[in-house]
Amino acid sequence: MAPSALGCSSGGATGSPPDGGDASAGDAPLDSYVSTVDGGAPFLIELAVSSSASSHGSASVSLVPPFSSTIFDYYVRCQSGSNPLTISMTASLGSKSSLLRPTASPALPKQTLSLEVSENQAIVAAAINQAGMTKYWVRCLPANFPELRMTVHAEAGIPPPGYYLVGDFLPTTQGAYAMVLDGNGVPVWYFLGAGQGMGDVEDVIPGAISFIPFDTPMAKFQIQRLDPPSTTYAAPSATLLDGHELRVAPTGEYVVISNPVANGFDLTGITVSLPDGGTQAFGPNSSIQDCVVVEFEPKAGTVAWTWTGSEHLDPVKDSTLPALGTFGVTGPDGGLVVDPFHCNSVDVDPANGNLLVSARNMDSVFYVDRTSGAILWKMGGSAYTKDDATYVTVGDTFYRQHDARMQPGWSASCAGGTGQISMFDDESQRSAPARGVVYDVVVGSADGGQGGCEGGAPSGAVPGTAVVVWQRKGTTNSSGVGSFRISLDGSRVIGWGFGAPNLVFTEVDLNGSDLLDFEFTDGNSSYRAVKVSLTALDLNAMRNTAGIP
Repeated sequence: MAPSALGCSSGGATGSPPDGGDASAGDAPLDSYVSTVDGGAPFLIELAVSSSASSHGSASVSLVPPFSSTIFDYYVRCQSGSNPLTISMTASLGSKSSLLRPTASPALPKQTLSLEVSENQAIVAAAINQAGMTKYWVRCLPANFPELRMTVHAEAGIPPPGYYLVGDFLPTTQGAYAMVLDGNGVPVWYFLGAGQGMGDVEDVIPGAISFIPFDTPMAKFQIQRLDPPSTTYAAPSATLLDGHELRVAPTGEYVVISNPVANGFDLTGITVSLPDGGTQAFGPNSSIQDCVVVEFEPKAGTVAWTWTGSEHLDPVKDSTLPALGTFGVTGPDGGLVVDPFHCNSVDVDPANGNLLVSARNMDSVFYVDRTSGAILWKMGGSAYTKDDATYVTVGDTFYRQHDARMQPGWSASCAGGTGQISMFDDESQRSAPARGVVYDVVVGSADGGQGGCEGGAPSGAVPGTAVVVWQRKGTTNSSGVGSFRISLDGSRVIGWGFGAPNLVFTEVDLNGSDLLDFEFTDGNSSYRAVKVSLTALDLNAMRNTAGIP
């Protein structure tokens, strides 16, 4: 007997919810579905996929997740080329089953079919009756797709519904994919990129998925719109991107980070570690990789505004961990370049267009006035800035952080800046574990006052302080990348970066209980892990464009 992926559902009496396909004209809630015996929506009670033993020998096919009448998206791992598969399905009482893709079959209560399926193709099975049609999608994942594992800890609670956006950042033998996962760990959408890895998979453009291939040089962000499907590219003219960030300003312009080489800096006092284990000291007339934030018009790439870090930050006094610049980047004399800032995230304040910037090699985040370009305040790291910005001391400080975000309720006018800021604290090169962390921040006005707060400043607020109000620690530190996002529905997703082997992200509740873990079991990692609501991306559009180059 050929190995197979077989499932029989024990929960058929409830019918199927609307994301299964065309069971009803509108999107009815789950509890509106009744059994097929009463004329309700049709569903399958069995769906099995098996490989051909004669063609594939002992190769096995596993349906992920195990079949259930109320789960509508699955995958099997396929081999290169054509895959001879056998599909078996049984419809609920009073309904018929039918194969819609890759070929059509007659509608029968129960049937078994043999077919050839290529990588990236979808097998679409359906249950049909007079009430409508319910579809079940099985994706034939390509041979070079990363190995996936989603573990849901139902005993701790059920995560709010949503989609998870990740990318395999440093693939070894497999391809570099941007992907969207459902709550069962099924890639309902994915795209094979041309780079050596996939970075910054996000949904910052409504109805689209953006990402940037991790390569040298990283030329442009790629934006995949789903309905109608289209591909566009975004980058500011004559600018080399570093690929850390893509945001949208209130004006509709895109915001990115660049790290060009800048020359003529006195780096006396800076010594960096070299790949061979040695060190090198720097002095006058040295070169750095700068931190430049760029706003540009999306279609033409016309640069509208730039902010240059070295005009406001000192590469010696502000840097807490100066490092060697990007491999292969040299100064005008061919010498080594220092990366003193390493800006790695930008968040745009929707109230005024000001920017919250994270700089890993400064152990600091700072808030930039969009009009003047001045740094208004700085949190963590060295207290110095060329702008004499207000310094915010941090209780339980962070190290080598990523993904700093202003949380809803942040006010730039209250006490010079009041609210919560979240981030992923890598704790790189330290013994403490990485964590997702939220700080209560009270900047305080330049004179230490508390002005601009409706109803007064928060009770007990101390100007110039940031205090931990929530954290969820991992098991080890992260040597780089990572993310932490809090959604409006309360979802808290921590992307662990280069931390615990295989573990990509964990979703926790407000109490820090582990609801869900996702892994690349081949040892890969993701630059970020971002969760979005079910309404943020169209499921059918994702299904129909998954795997299409």
